[in-house]
Amino acid sequence: MGTGRLLLRNPRFLLVWVVGGLTGIVRWLQLFVLGLYTFQITGSPLLVSAVPMLWMLPLALCGPFVGVVADRVNRKRLLAASLAMVLAVSVAMVLVSNAGAFGFPYVAAASVLGGIFWATDMPVRRRLLGDLADGDVAAAMSLDSATSTATRMAGPVLGGVVLQVFGLAGVFILSAVVFAVSLGVITLTPVPATPRQVQSTWFARELVSGIRFVAGDARLRWVLAVTIVYNLWGFPFTSMIPVIGAGRLGLDSAMTGLLSSTEGLGAFIGAMVIAFAARPGGFVPLYLWGTVAYLALVGCLGVVSLMAGGPVSSFLVAAGVLLAIGLAGACFSAMQSTLSYLNARPEYRSRVLGVLTLCIGTGPIGFLHVGWLAETFGAPAALMITGSEGLLALLALRMAGAKYDTAESGRGTYDSR
Repeated sequence: MGTGRLLLRNPRFLLVWVVGGLTGIVRWLQLFVLGLYTFQITGSPLLVSAVPMLWMLPLALCGPFVGVVADRVNRKRLLAASLAMVLAVSVAMVLVSNAGAFGFPYVAAASVLGGIFWATDMPVRRRLLGDLADGDVAAAMSLDSATSTATRMAGPVLGGVVLQVFGLAGVFILSAVVFAVSLGVITLTPVPATPRQVQSTWFARELVSGIRFVAGDARLRWVLAVTIVYNLWGFPFTSMIPVIGAGRLGLDSAMTGLLSSTEGLGAFIGAMVIAFAARPGGFVPLYLWGTVAYLALVGCLGVVSLMAGGPVSSFLVAAGVLLAIGLAGACFSAMQSTLSYLNARPEYRSRVLGVLTLCIGTGPIGFLHVGWLAETFGAPAALMITGSEGLLALLALRMAGAKYDTAESGRGTYDSR
C-alpha cells in the first residue's frame, strides 16, 4: 500500500498522527501504572480491574455526545481543550503524589478524567485524520492503529521503569510534559477545523439521527456488535496482566511492564503489516477472525498462567502468548475504525464514530466481570472463562443471522467519499 507512505509526507496528517502517538503512550503508561500501583497498595484484582473500567466509563457516557459536538464545533479547538484538561489533571496529580496522599480515590479520579480525554479521540482526532487522508482512509486508519498499538508496547515498559525509578510523581511529570508538547503541536498545526453546516439546531435530534443511521445499516450493526463482544470479553483481560506478572510470576514493576509490552509488540507488528498489505476484500475476514483468535488466545493465557513454573520459563511462555494476542488484536483494531468510517456517509461519520465509542464503552462491564471472576476464582480461571464466553457470544451472533452483507444498501461496500 504505497499510499501509506505518501500519507507520511503530508505534514498536517503527520502532526496529528504524531499527537495520537504521544498521547497514546501516556494513556497506556497511566493505565498500566495505575493498575500496578493499585495491586501494590491493595492486593485486590477487583480494584485493579476497576482502573481500566473507570478509564472506559466516559466512552459509554460521553462517546455519542462528543460525536455530535464534533460535528457542530471547531474540532481543532475541541481537541486542544481536551489536551489542556488532561495537562491540568497531570499537574494536579504531581502535587498530590508529592504530598504522599495518593490513595485509590485519586487513582479513580485520574482514571475517569483520563477516560474523558480518551472519549474524544475517536470522533475528534481520528475524524481529523480521515479528513486529511486524501481519500485513502484505510491506510490512514491502519497507520494510526499501528501507532496506537506501538504505544501499547512503549507505554507499559516506560511506565514500569519510571514507576520503579522515579515513583508515581515521576509518571505524572512525564505525562504533563507530553500533554504540553501535544497541545502546542495541535495549536500550531493548520487542520480542517470548520464544522459542517448542520441542518438541525437541536442537539438531541443530531444524536438520535446518528444512532438511527447506525441502527438502519446492517453492516454497521454487525461491525458494532463484534466491537461489543471484543470489549466485553476480550480486551478486559489486559487488566489482569499486572496481577499475573506481579502476583503469579513474582515480577518487579519493570519486568511486569516488559511482559505487558509484548502484547503491544505483537499488535504493532500486525498493524504495520495490515497498513501496507491489506486489501478491501480482506477487511471483513481480518476483523472477524482476528477477534476469534484474540478470544481463544486469552483463554490460552489463562492456562499458561495456571501452569506457571519457573519465573524465566513462565515469563517467556506468557510473553509468547501475549505476542500472539497482540497480532490477533491488530486485525480487529485496524478494521474496526476502517469499516466504521467507510460505511458511514460523510455527514454522519463523526456521529458514527461517536456511536462506535459508545460500543467500546461497554468495556467497563467486561472489566468488572473479569475482576470479579479473578477475585473469586483467581486470574487464570477468569481468563479462561471470559475467553470462552466471548467465543460463545460470537457464535450466538452468527446463529442469530448477524453478518456483514456486502450487497446491503446502495452506497457500495467501501465508499471512501
